[in-house]
Amino acid sequence: MPPPYPLLLHTFPSSEGKTLQAFQHPSSNSSQSPSNALVFVPGLGDRAVSIPYTRRLSASLPPSYTLFEPSLSSASSAFGYSSLSQDAAELQSFVTYLRTHLSISKIILMGHSTGCQDCLEYVLTYGEEPKDRVDGIVLQGPVSDREAINMTCDRIQVEESIKAAEDMMQTGRMNEVMQSASLPEGWRGSPVTAYRWLSLAAKGGHDDYFSSDLSDDKLENIWGRLRQPVLILPSGKDEWVPELIDVEVMVERWKRFCPEGIASELSGLIPGANHRVEGAEEGERWLVDRVVKFLEGI
Repeated sequence: MPPPYPLLLHTFPSSEGKTLQAFQHPSSNSSQSPSNALVFVPGLGDRAVSIPYTRRLSASLPPSYTLFEPSLSSASSAFGYSSLSQDAAELQSFVTYLRTHLSISKIILMGHSTGCQDCLEYVLTYGEEPKDRVDGIVLQGPVSDREAINMTCDRIQVEESIKAAEDMMQTGRMNEVMQSASLPEGWRGSPVTAYRWLSLAAKGGHDDYFSSDLSDDKLENIWGRLRQPVLILPSGKDEWVPELIDVEVMVERWKRFCPEGIASELSGLIPGANHRVEGAEEGERWLVDRVVKFLEGI
């Protein structure tokens, strides 16, 4: 059991009028009034301050940086009735808060798992406006939800669930929660709307950023539009990636679509790490070292 860990709580308004929370991690290197921020976005089903390596990351940041974790309204089991668009809009509200209330200069987004989709969704949606623009993104554990679902669930159940969601969409019920029995086993514990299920499980869904079978046109529309530096850090032994997929080759393919100088040369597979980089001391240190070097170069 890790020791107690103090955090500074911030509240900020969303564009929809909600009051959201964000946690500021302590750091031995930086003050309570940092000049730069690393904003960490956890993955599907996660909540703020639930990814183990953030403690070491926070303590290792360059002196001008502090780690923040906004608690988005899609956190934990609420992912099923949210969307990447909503996550990105709430991140925009937090970026505004950092700039206007804390006078933050540089802002880097770092996603874990589906948080990686959130980071790309953000920069592709809000990347042009100076007030919304961030200075770089880090993608740790980017995986395809669609391929993970097909790897871990019964194929017939997946196909039937997609058909059920499509039927709901066609009858104007895209935002209604699906019957749990119509979802594959393993996905029946949380409410999921027809829209979000298609986004996660269907080819070409809104969440479908990292599948190995995406077309060149699709990759160009994602990676070719990036204007901020990106550090890509898949886990070397990610249990949510099908064994037949060569992640190293896939990352090189992504990088080829990036404009020159955008994909960081520090990108690479985290050695020996599972999806959350748990129980991999060497991998955690390697990850933190790469992120710190990336920040120092921005």
